[in-house]
Amino acid sequence: MADKTAGKNNLVDNIYLSLKQDILWLRLKPRTMLTEQSLAEIYSTSKTPIREALAKLICDGLIKVFPYKGYMVSDISYSDVKNLFEYRWVLENANLCLAIKSSTADQLQRLETLADKLESYTDEEPKFSPLIKSNNDFHLCLAEITGNPIMLEQLVCTIEKLQRVMWLSATEGSIDVSIREHFKFVEYIRNKDLAGAQLLMKKHIDDVLGIALSNMSKTLF
Repeated sequence: MADKTAGKNNLVDNIYLSLKQDILWLRLKPRTMLTEQSLAEIYSTSKTPIREALAKLICDGLIKVFPYKGYMVSDISYSDVKNLFEYRWVLENANLCLAIKSSTADQLQRLETLADKLESYTDEEPKFSPLIKSNNDFHLCLAEITGNPIMLEQLVCTIEKLQRVMWLSATEGSIDVSIREHFKFVEYIRNKDLAGAQLLMKKHIDDVLGIALSNMSKTLF
């Protein structure tokens, strides 16, 4: 009985994670309608694990349910995007303050390596997905340097909620700017220049927000 329960839970988790990635990477765009029957056919399973996976996505705010009609991938609202970016600035600013106080040479080398990794993708990945992941890795590494697991958890959650928006800000020009700024962050932290790092982080986040908002209406719908 335990094996059957574990197998069912694994199936639900696999379906949940698969659908979640499809939504976050915009393979399933906002307002896309879904049904339990169609998803059961895609995943070659019954409706029960599909229903349970969709329930988890509803809790994440990525899916909305319409009784007797089906499910819809949630919209990305302008107000939610602005609020999330404001919260991200608060988190990133706090991370900078702590990183400047406590970062080690090895940790800064790790940050620099991640900046190099981002640079290495520019000519190879025109669809930007590895670039976005590497960008996230850089910012999460910065959060890890603080040694505060709660702040790291909050940044992980915030970045995940912004993942769909990050696609809209990924252009060759914006990526080149991000690469240069990531190297600059390492320099500021190494030199204990908090004011410079804070100004750059504000610009870094505002630039992404500006590009994303300008692209939302023409790209998503």
